Amino acid sequence: MRADIDPRLMQQLLQTFRAQLEERLQVIVDGLLALEQEGVAEARSHLFDALFRAAHNIKGAARGVGLERVAELAHALEDLFSALRREAVASQPGLVELCLVAVDGLRREVDAESGGQPAAGAASAELLQRLHAAATGAPLPPPRADAPTAALARPLPDTIRLPVARLDRIADLAEELQASKIRVDDHYQMSRQLYDLALRLRQMWRAEAGMPSGLATFSPGVSRVPHTEFDDLTLEVERLADAMQRGLRATVAQLRPIAGGLREDVRDLRMVSADSVLKPFVLTVRDLAKSLGKRAELVLEGERLEMDRAILDALRDPLIHLLRNAVDHGIETPVQRRLQGKGETGLITLRLEREGQSVVVTVSDDGAGVDTTRVRHRIRALGLASEEEVAGMSSRALLDYLFRPGFSTRAEVSEVSGRGVGLDVVQVHLQALGGRIAVETELNGGARFRLTLPLTLASDHGLLVRTAGQVYALPSLYVQRILELTPEQIIEVSGSQAVMVDDAPVPLRDLATLLGQRGAADDYADLISVAVIRRGWQRVALRVDHVLGEREMVVKPLAPPLYAVRHIAGGALGRDGDILLVLAVSDLLASALGASGRVVSHHDAEARPTPRILVADDSITTRTLEQSILENAGYRVQVVADGEQAWEALHNGSFDLLITDVEMPELDGFELTRRVRADPRLANLPVVIVTSLASPEHRHRGLEVRADAYVVKSSFETRELLEVVGQLL
Repeated sequence: MRADIDPRLMQQLLQTFRAQLEERLQVIVDGLLALEQEGVAEARSHLFDALFRAAHNIKGAARGVGLERVAELAHALEDLFSALRREAVASQPGLVELCLVAVDGLRREVDAESGGQPAAGAASAELLQRLHAAATGAPLPPPRADAPTAALARPLPDTIRLPVARLDRIADLAEELQASKIRVDDHYQMSRQLYDLALRLRQMWRAEAGMPSGLATFSPGVSRVPHTEFDDLTLEVERLADAMQRGLRATVAQLRPIAGGLREDVRDLRMVSADSVLKPFVLTVRDLAKSLGKRAELVLEGERLEMDRAILDALRDPLIHLLRNAVDHGIETPVQRRLQGKGETGLITLRLEREGQSVVVTVSDDGAGVDTTRVRHRIRALGLASEEEVAGMSSRALLDYLFRPGFSTRAEVSEVSGRGVGLDVVQVHLQALGGRIAVETELNGGARFRLTLPLTLASDHGLLVRTAGQVYALPSLYVQRILELTPEQIIEVSGSQAVMVDDAPVPLRDLATLLGQRGAADDYADLISVAVIRRGWQRVALRVDHVLGEREMVVKPLAPPLYAVRHIAGGALGRDGDILLVLAVSDLLASALGASGRVVSHHDAEARPTPRILVADDSITTRTLEQSILENAGYRVQVVADGEQAWEALHNGSFDLLITDVEMPELDGFELTRRVRADPRLANLPVVIVTSLASPEHRHRGLEVRADAYVVKSSFETRELLEVVGQLL
């Protein structure tokens, strides 16, 4: 096998080769058996063509995966079929049997060579010799009696190839079965209501019939019905409703595992390893860098992660945009990198990982990064914000402008370190998939783009809400809270309305207004229904007329030309067979929060500045993780690699909180905390120790140096860190 290919990729290639081999060998076997029956020259010529192509394909594929002995045997078969096709030699007795033996020999060689075993020795050499002799027209010796039996007794392969269109058709049928199951479940719920109504009707009838003046309360038409007959009728209705309810309940119980299991199995069939798309990018980056007079290497991490084929296909173009930008405008020339003390070859990393029900793709490089000062100049030059607004923008707010269409052109690339080109296209693609993108950067320290996408394109559950007379579904995955508020609980913030959720302000918007319909009146009712949606760190409270409850649903994406309808992600069947429009959370957040996505502060006078946090940890993995968690929560973060760098940063900048590891070179976390407490300017700075040292002695040491919190990495959770930080700030 080839030594220049990654062993994991080699195993995948071999698996694919085996599946294709069986198809080609079956073509050969079918052709040989048909050859014995055909007497017409034109038909025989057609068969020889098919046999030649099959052997030729096996030879080429075997050489591609480094199976040279298999390729040699296939080459011998190819020569024989070529000679027969050209009528250079004549067919003779024993030829079909010889070729069937060769078919089985190919299988044995694949098993031996792919497993690193020696060749079959004399048997293989003899088979090759007989094939070469047959290709020259030499007489064949009589075949052994058991020669063809091994080839024909081969067990069926454990894998089959299926056209994508057929798999999509099966997936559609599975979704339809799931939708039918949901409708049957709806009918079951209706049958329960019918049974309850029948029971109440019979109870009311008996109560009325037993009263002395009961007959006087009925209309003439009803009173003429004998009591016993009406009682029998209501009893029969009750009995039928009960039977219907029991039958539907049993049907639902049977359908649920069948529909759910089939749907999951089909989804698994659609899952493919991401490296099938990512591997070619390695060569793309290399060639692009070479054409620009640069050196760049793409490193893949987590490329074996399996993703939905539809999502993976849709992700291809955004990744190409990001990689081209990284090479073209991020990675410096070898001369520039040497002057900056970097290696001549730039490093680009593409990493995939799964986080809950999402897939996170990170594209990072060690190039020039983004010069936020130049971004500020560009925003001013385009008139996108006032001088005062630009001056007060955080780095995150500045970087958000890079995703605006037309913010950067080729002539302006150098002014923003080349990070504007194509980013609006990337964002549009991700929003169509229900994903989002964030960017982090450091001048001359590279840039990191973090793409978050759902595992699947369909939602399983939705919250039904009514607004402006129309029922919509919000994907339950993004619904954080359902509230009923009084008008007094709505606060005014800088001319905008907000509500407090978990002691934090969340902007309040009217869903009907966001959807372009007539919004709610200013005079609110006694109680206001609100659904709080959240994606990442962005939250919005949506005012609706009514919250109708949650339901299981199968979401179908909109077909052209409706696929670009704003705020609409797809459709699902309602309980009565009507169409429910499923809302796109990403569009709603963008409309509600504006382009910058800034959440309204609860201060009435002016917005509170974003807290700034310093993270000190010598592990790049840990500090990157903590930085990502904190920045996604809306904090500004600076990271350093040891205690001395942290001490220097504390004196050169202003921070609201310090997070430090303990075991670091130069200056450990305990000593760093002691210095902070001894410095009059820093004495009141909150300090959180995040460390793997969990012993009581180390915890006591943390108390001695007066750290505000002590978090152990072994039990570290995102929620715990954010809760500690939130309390201290």
